[in-house]
Formats: sequence, structure tokens, C-alpha cells
Amino acid sequence: MSKIGINLWNWSSKPAREMEQLIDKVGALGFDAVELPMGDLDSVDWDHIRQALERNHLELTLCASLPAGSDISSFEDCQREKASQYFLRCCELGGYLGAKVLSGPIYSGGGKRHLLSEELKKKEWDLAVSGLRAIALKAAENGLKLGIEPINRYRTSMVNTAEQALCMCSDIGEENVGLLYDTYQANIEEISIADSLECVLKKNKLAHLHTCENHRGAPGSGHIDWDNIARVLKENHYTGHCTMEMFCQGGLDASWNTPEDRDQQAVNGLRFLKNLLA
Repeated sequence: MSKIGINLWNWSSKPAREMEQLIDKVGALGFDAVELPMGDLDSVDWDHIRQALERNHLELTLCASLPAGSDISSFEDCQREKASQYFLRCCELGGYLGAKVLSGPIYSGGGKRHLLSEELKKKEWDLAVSGLRAIALKAAENGLKLGIEPINRYRTSMVNTAEQALCMCSDIGEENVGLLYDTYQANIEEISIADSLECVLKKNKLAHLHTCENHRGAPGSGHIDWDNIARVLKENHYTGHCTMEMFCQGGLDASWNTPEDRDQQAVNGLRFLKNLLA
């Protein structure tokens, strides 16, 4: 059975300074895994984080959160170098902490939407591919998979669908590169969530799964067809993490009426996924 996890963004939009306490909370609530947003890396005592993970018996995934002015597909050398250094450090920390996956919109970091000529679009894509190929080698050294996340049209013009992300994986050409499939993002961009997810699974390219509702809430509280998603996961023998990526008030794309009781939101989603995947 898949491990059920939750991202710390459920409780804080800047969790670096309270990461250890939040990991303890995740363990106390009964989760199998936790996802750490890799934001302000210098504000965290990583020795204490490793201890917190061990005492709570939690598996770990890492979610990329690129610093401002860093972009692996930028036309500016300095931005690509800054992104590369960030990813290399994340890989090293992932190895130290025993993480399974480093994922997110790692091809640009999100928030980059522009209409380019075909020539410039190819240049941008090729920069992402070559940059991530180098990062994939470092990730492999540290026991990590990379998960490329397609995100919606309002946040990027680069990779919106699973099909595009699969093309990027193929171009990178490294075995430890797959997809982070996010049901919230897919609800906006895919014709069929179940069909596109099944395509990723059949190609053995599902590195990680984010399970969120159409409104970014806990699974089971919206209109996403979870029964079909569970069927596809079971038929294709997925045993990776199913992680809720929900945002507290003021978080990235949280709704303006996000529930205030974040613990209850987490528990509701955990119960639903346990029953769904049993």
C-alpha cells in the first residue's frame, strides 16, 4: 500500500523555522510520510530534522521551492547557475535525510509565463533538459528520484500536461527522472485525470503523487473522481507516496476561504485516503 504523506505548507507558508515541531505534528496525526518545502535552506538545523524524522518513523519527500532569481531554463547564465547550486544542495540534503524524491516544477520554478517564438521556446526547453540532466546524476548519487511537475497555465507556459512532462523525461534520458503528478493541477489541464495518470504509470514514470482536491482542499471534499484514480493506482501497482499538498491561508494558491483548522483538514484527508487505498 502507498505511504500517505502531507506537505508542511498545510500549516505554514514559510515553515523553515518551525519545521521540527511540524514534523512531530505530522507523526502524531498518524501519517506515514512528510514532505518538506525546500525554501530557506539556511534557516533549518538539518541534524534536528533528521532526528525528528527518525523518532516519528516518517518517510520523506522534498518539494522544490526555488529562490528568487533562479531558473534552470533561464536565458541568463547567473539564474541557471543559482538554480543549479540550489538543486545540488537539495540533492545532498536529500541524501543525508534519506529522502525518496525531489520534485516540483523544477524546469523553471513556476511563475514564468510567456509567449515565445518556436526558436526561443526550443532554446528554453533545451536549457531545462541539459540542466536537469546534470542534476539527475547528482540526485542518483544521493538515492533520489527527480519528479517533474506539470502545473497549470496560470503559473507556467512550459509544462502544463503529463504528456509534455513525459517528453521532458524522455529528452533528459535518465532512469531516475519521472513525474510528480498533482491532481489539483491535472484537474485544470487534463482531459481525463485517470487516463493521463494511467499513461504515466504504464510508462513507469510516476515518481510521486500529490493528492489534492479541485479547490486545493483535502481529498474527498470536492469533485475529483477518486474512485477512478484509486483504481488506476491499484491496477498499476503503485506503491509510492500519496502526499497531500494543501496550503494554509496566504499560501501559494490557497483559496480565500481556506479552513482555519489545519489539523482537522489534515486528518480528514488522511482518513479519506486510507479508506480509498485500503
